[in-house]
Amino acid sequence: MQEIREWYPLESSPEVFTSMARAWGLPERYSFVDVLGLDPELLSLVARPVHAIVLLFPDTPEIVKRRTEEGPCAPVEPGDEPLWIPQVGVGHSCGTFAMIHAFAQLGLAPKLNDFFAACRATTATERTRLFAECDLIRDTHNGSVTAGQTVLRDTDWDDADHFLSFVQAEVDGETRLFELDGNEPRTGPLDRGKSTDLLQDTARVIRDVYLPGAGDNVHFSVMALVG
Repeated sequence: MQEIREWYPLESSPEVFTSMARAWGLPERYSFVDVLGLDPELLSLVARPVHAIVLLFPDTPEIVKRRTEEGPCAPVEPGDEPLWIPQVGVGHSCGTFAMIHAFAQLGLAPKLNDFFAACRATTATERTRLFAECDLIRDTHNGSVTAGQTVLRDTDWDDADHFLSFVQAEVDGETRLFELDGNEPRTGPLDRGKSTDLLQDTARVIRDVYLPGAGDNVHFSVMALVG
């Protein structure tokens, strides 16, 4: 599948992500908000409950190395949860993938219910095709590329950072934290361990895994879906 140039990177903006989610049926009580920092004081400012976390991070060589050494990822077969879709041949759609992965787990995007049902019933490769061919997803993404405050530049195609999401899911009666990322080196959902607080547990992963590999790069952003 050839890369579709129309999938330009999204701005890491709660307004942009919330607007996109509204197009998919997200109820008004829910919205994305910025997480201003990872220390306990700043985390305490985030409204509760928190349903999902979206992380934007730089693909530095050290972060890529750390991510490549992690795993194994959970299996990906029809019916497996949480739902996972590989991001292949759809440009810089990782911001949209982060939301799609989260809403598949949460059930808060009712206009995508048929899409999620079709994905759950088929293979990982076929899910990518369903994603690329879903008019509602593609049109919402492309219509949101210029909706933020950032000026779109040609260099954004080559210099884009990467989005992924974190959600909780039940495994054998235990709540686990899952990192959901359709891009390599991930081959499925990554189980980050037992989870009692989604925001706190995700902040720990970001501090322990992602920040140490960033060096002087400060291209990080964290958003929470609250409501």
